[in-house]
Amino acid sequence: MSAPIRVAMLARVVYPLHGFGGIERHVYHLTTHLARLGVDITLYVQASDDSDGLADLRTHMRVETLRYDYTSPYLRPNSILGRQINYPRYTLAQGALVARQVVAGAYDIVHTQGLCAYGYAQARAADPRLRSVPFFANPHGLEEYRTPDWRKRLAYIPFRALYSHGHRQADYVIATDACTAPDLPLYLGVDATKVVVIPSAIDTGENLAPVTPARTHAMRTRYAPHDEIVMLSVSRLERNKGYHLYAEAVAHAAKSGLLPPSWRWILVGSGKERQALEAQVHDLGIAAHVTFAGRVEDDDLQNLYAAADFFVHPTLYEGSSLVTLEAMIHQRPVLATDAGGIPDKVFTGVNGILVTPGSVSSLYDGLRDILAARPHWPEWGAASATIVRTTFDWSVVARHNLAIYRHALATQPSGSLP
Repeated sequence: MSAPIRVAMLARVVYPLHGFGGIERHVYHLTTHLARLGVDITLYVQASDDSDGLADLRTHMRVETLRYDYTSPYLRPNSILGRQINYPRYTLAQGALVARQVVAGAYDIVHTQGLCAYGYAQARAADPRLRSVPFFANPHGLEEYRTPDWRKRLAYIPFRALYSHGHRQADYVIATDACTAPDLPLYLGVDATKVVVIPSAIDTGENLAPVTPARTHAMRTRYAPHDEIVMLSVSRLERNKGYHLYAEAVAHAAKSGLLPPSWRWILVGSGKERQALEAQVHDLGIAAHVTFAGRVEDDDLQNLYAAADFFVHPTLYEGSSLVTLEAMIHQRPVLATDAGGIPDKVFTGVNGILVTPGSVSSLYDGLRDILAARPHWPEWGAASATIVRTTFDWSVVARHNLAIYRHALATQPSGSLP
C-alpha cells in the first residue's frame, strides 16, 4: 500500500473555532473528508480559545495555530483596515513556517485558502526548491473584485494585489463552480490552464441528521403557523445579498394579488443591513408578513429549510452559495439570481427559477413563475436533492479533490527536495 499523501492546508479560519460561515465550514469539511480518505492533513489556522473545538479537529488531523490579531482594542481585527494590518502579517508568517517544513520534506502538497496563498507564494518565489511540491490555491468568492460599492473597491485595492500575486504563483487555482472558472483568469490574471474545478460542497448527512417531521412542524408552527406560502432566505444581511430589491418585488406581488393573503418571508441571519431592511418593509406595508429571525441554531435551521415552501436568494454577486445547497438537500425549490456559482445548481424549470441579478422586475417575474409552478414543487424539490447528492456532497467532492492531488503528484516535475 502506498504512503498517504501529506498535505499542508493553509487557512485563517475553520469551523468550529472561528464561526459558522461558508469558508469556515468549507475548510472543516474539506480537511475532515480528505482525512477519512487517508490523506495526512496538517491544518494551519488562526489561534483560538475554543479548546474543545481544537481537540475535536485534532482527532482528524494535526493542527498548528498562529497569532492573527496585531491591532489595538479600538480597531476590529476583521474590519477592512484591521484585515489590511493583520492578514499580510499572518499569511507571511504562515507561509514562511510551511515553507521550512516543505524544504524539510514534510509535505507532498500545499493547499491554501483565500488570501493565505500570498504568504506561501512569497516564500515559493524566493526558494526554487519549493516548486517541486504542487501548490493548490482556492481564492473562494472574490468579493474584493466583485463589489459594486466604489468605497469598498477602493479599500480592497491592497487585497486585490495580494490575491492576484499569490494565486499567480500556484500550480493549480481552484474554481468552486464550473460557471465561475473564467473569472479566475479575468480577475486574478492566472493562466487559464492552471484552473481546476473542485466544487464547494455540503455534508448532506450532517444537514439531514437533525430533521424530523415533528421538529419541522414545530419550526413551521413557530415562524408561520397560519401562512399559506412561506419563503426562506438565509445569509448575512448585507446590501450585496439583494434583499432590498426582493422586498420591493414581494411588496408589489402582494399588492397585485399575486400572493395569497397569508404569506411569510423569513430572513435568517444578522448584519448591518437589518435596520434598513426593517424600515423598508415597514414603509412598503409588508412588515406584518416579514420575519427577521436573526441567528438560528443549526439544528433548528435545518428543520426550518424543510418547513419552508421555497428558498429565495436574490444576491447581486456570490461565491458558491452553500446556503442554496442546504436548501436544495431539503428538497426545496429555489428562486435565485444568475450570480456566482448558482447557475451550476439552479436550473429554470428543473429545480427552480433563475433570474437576472439587480432587477426588481426580474425578481417579481421569477416570483410569479415559481408560484405558478406550485404543482411542480415536489418534483423540483426532488431534483434539487439529486443535484446535491451527485455533484455537491463532500463525499463526492473529496474523492474528486484526491484524484486531482494524485494527478498533480504524477505530473509535477521533480525538483531538488529530498
